[in-house]
Amino acid sequence: MTKITPVKKNSHFKKYNCSGKLRVDVRVRDGEICEIILLPEGGGCKHNLQLIGRLLTFCFECNIDINHILSILEKNDPCPSPTSRMNREKLPREECGIGGCSKIILEALKEKIGEIEKSKTQAKA
Repeated sequence: MTKITPVKKNSHFKKYNCSGKLRVDVRVRDGEICEIILLPEGGGCKHNLQLIGRLLTFCFECNIDINHILSILEKNDPCPSPTSRMNREKLPREECGIGGCSKIILEALKEKIGEIEKSKTQAKA
């Protein structure tokens, strides 16, 4: 199995989670999302998040509808830890992943989908 490594030139999405920051790299190939890499910068969930990233990448490789993946992430119960951390440490709301890691991943995917759709419409024009 190849080791997943982030590439600095790719755009990334980063927000505070409950114990550090979660960086999300969404990779695109041929106009489709092909891989998602989750890079937590601390906390006990690091290994779980790496597994979630690999499972999401597997879903993309199996051509599972992106809308189905988004609906699963939306239905996930929110984690209260980032909100309590934000209040405790006076972190800015816009930099916090309110709702936890699943909501951070959801936001990153939606942002990348928006970028893909924008580039497709510009290519048609």
